[in-house]
Amino acid sequence: MDQNTIKNLADLISFNVLVAGALIFFAAWVVVRVFEYLFAAISRRFPRHRLQITRVFPLVRLIVWSVAFYVFIVDVINPPENTALAILASAGLAMGLAAQDTVKNILSGILILFDQPFRVGDMIRIGDHYGEVLRIDSRTTRIRTFDDNIISFPNSFVWTQAISNANNGNLDEMVVVSFQVPAYLDVQMLKDLAWEAAAASPFVYLKKNIIVLVEDRYDRAFLTRVTIKCYVIDIRYERLLASDVCENVKNELVKQGVITEELFLYTAAAENHGALIGA
Repeated sequence: MDQNTIKNLADLISFNVLVAGALIFFAAWVVVRVFEYLFAAISRRFPRHRLQITRVFPLVRLIVWSVAFYVFIVDVINPPENTALAILASAGLAMGLAAQDTVKNILSGILILFDQPFRVGDMIRIGDHYGEVLRIDSRTTRIRTFDDNIISFPNSFVWTQAISNANNGNLDEMVVVSFQVPAYLDVQMLKDLAWEAAAASPFVYLKKNIIVLVEDRYDRAFLTRVTIKCYVIDIRYERLLASDVCENVKNELVKQGVITEELFLYTAAAENHGALIGA
C-alpha cells in the first residue's frame, strides 16, 4: 500500500466514522441476539420442527454481519474506487500471510453452511467425539456430547476428517441395541420378545420399522446375539431408548423364568466386558 493510499484512508477515518461504525456493529450484534432468541423460542414452541428451525440461524447470522460490514464500508467510509481496490488488495495479502488458519476456518465455515455435511441439530461423530451440533460459527463448530461436555473444533478440521452423520437433518435416527443369551433359547421367542421390548418404549418412532437380527456366536460360551434396530422419536432421547429397550428385554426374560438375572449379566458381559448396549 503506497503513501497516497494510506493518506487517503487516514482522511476517510474520522471520529464520526468510528462512532457510526460502532453503532452499526452494535446494532448488528443486537439483531443477531434477537434472532437467536426468536429461533430458540420458536423451536421450543414447535419441537417436531426444531431442526428445520435452528439450522436457519447460522445463515441469518452470516447475512446480518455481512450487511453490517457492507453498510460500514460503502455508506459510512465510502472510499474512492482506487483507494478501495488498493485496501482490499493489501488487506487480502496481509490476511493471507498473517492469518492463514483464521481465513481457512472462516471459508470452511461458509462451505459447511452451503455444502451441509451436517447442520445444527445433527448428531455427528468426528474424530473421537460424538454429539449434537449446537452452533456453526465463523471459525468453530460446537457439539454437545452425552456427557454434557461442549466440544469445539476448527471448521477446517471438518475437511480433513471422516464425518458420521446419524440423522442427516431428520429428528429421528436409528438406535442399535444388542444383547446375548445362551444359544439353547428359542430363536422365534427371542425375536418376538426383542420386537415387543422396542415397541413398548415411549421413545421409539413406530412409523419406521423395528428390525431384529439373530446370530450364533462363540466367545468362551455358545451364545445367541440379538440385535435390535429401531428409530428414536427425537435424537436427544437416543440413550434413553437404548437403555429402555435393554431394561425391557432383561425384565421380560427374568419374568418368564427363561433366564436368571445373574446369567443375563454374565452372557451380556462375555463379548464386551460388561457392556449391555451398543448404540
